[in-house]
Amino acid sequence: MLASVRKSMKVMPSYEMPSDEFVAVIRRDAPDAGELLWMKDDRMYCSAIVCEGLARVECGSLPESWPRKGVLMVTMGAPYEAKPGEQPGLFAFLAVVEGEHGPYAYKGAEPGAAGPVHDGVVTFASGRKLGLISYEKHSSPIPKTEICGEDGAVCFPAYYPNR
Repeated sequence: MLASVRKSMKVMPSYEMPSDEFVAVIRRDAPDAGELLWMKDDRMYCSAIVCEGLARVECGSLPESWPRKGVLMVTMGAPYEAKPGEQPGLFAFLAVVEGEHGPYAYKGAEPGAAGPVHDGVVTFASGRKLGLISYEKHSSPIPKTEICGEDGAVCFPAYYPNR
């Protein structure tokens, strides 16, 4: 996956990628598919969705706050690359939350046509900890579903972005 992202980065040099040990692999699927995230500091992030050797990279900065406790960002679902002439059938979402509250899961029963929730924690030199959450859904209608941390302190709408 890293090689696919680095190959894409040559076309988009403004998205600087650090050395491999500073890239968080949130989800890995075979062959050569998954999601990566890296942060230059505790505010600036880049995420990459990789499928069949192609990487879609998005960079930005985390907002100062969001109305829900601990939630810093929920992205609009980005489509995995579809074959030419086909509609994408799978959309990947990314959320970033303050602190450690995982593991994360759908609140109540898992909604239909949704994939599992994957999460990890990044700790910065300043001591700030951010939870990185990745999940997916197929192109069926968007359900009103929440994702919550195990301790219940952080919950957010899974498919309604703040970006």
